[in-house]
Amino acid sequence: MIEWKENLINELAHKRCVIFIGSGISVTAKNDKGQSPLTWGNFLEKACSLSNGTSDSFIKEMIEKENYLLALQAIKETSDPGEYSNFLKENFSRPGFEPSTLHEVLKEINSKIVITTNFDNLYELNCRHGYTVANYYDPITKIISTIKSPENLIIKAHGSIEDTNRIIFTQKEFYNAKKEHADFYEIIKALFLTHTVIFLGYSLNDPDINLLLEIASHSNTYSNPHYVISLTGTSEEMKKHWLDCYNIYTLEYGPNYKDLEKNITNLKDKVLELRGMLGLPQ
Repeated sequence: MIEWKENLINELAHKRCVIFIGSGISVTAKNDKGQSPLTWGNFLEKACSLSNGTSDSFIKEMIEKENYLLALQAIKETSDPGEYSNFLKENFSRPGFEPSTLHEVLKEINSKIVITTNFDNLYELNCRHGYTVANYYDPITKIISTIKSPENLIIKAHGSIEDTNRIIFTQKEFYNAKKEHADFYEIIKALFLTHTVIFLGYSLNDPDINLLLEIASHSNTYSNPHYVISLTGTSEEMKKHWLDCYNIYTLEYGPNYKDLEKNITNLKDKVLELRGMLGLPQ
């Protein structure tokens, strides 16, 4: 069981902590057939069939090197746009996945701001009232006004499956979005500077989180680290790299992915207990 840091519990209790949700949370969902959303590796294996074959050797090499962003970029650029869009919907929207117990536990923590790099709608399906959902391409005033309001905010940092043309799923798409929506990334940078951030559902080599590390690198306040919850087994060198370069402290759980739920449930219990002791709104 993770030994949760008092600082993190306190920040969550006072709603000064931003929760980042990654693909490791989505894969806990299931549909009525018992199926779960694809992991990065499984997604790429299926997506390879979309390519016209001109870049197969490069795609294979990138997947073997775990450079998933370049692999996906090559797949997208050598695929029919209509087939690519349909493939995304077939795998992330149409199977009818339902939020999991872990989604409900995260809702109960009741963070003011939740940011997700997932473009499925599983978390917001679990939060039907008192929440505003904003995509990275929405008017920036929507995000700012909600931060100042009593409502909770869900930020879709990579877009939504409802609009596959504006999903951020490759490195090229990310850099294009940074140029076209600079104000949005200034808001994200500000949140790193003013809040504690906890990453859930990511591994330290996850493509989704690595796209955001450039922003995190400008928010180094070593007395107030951010946190990533990672499966046990991460090398000490990698953990030191994240702490030294991005001010992100690694907390490990294990021995397998199924242990994540009970650890996050334990965190939720500690947060709600502290709110009760301090007389804070739950």
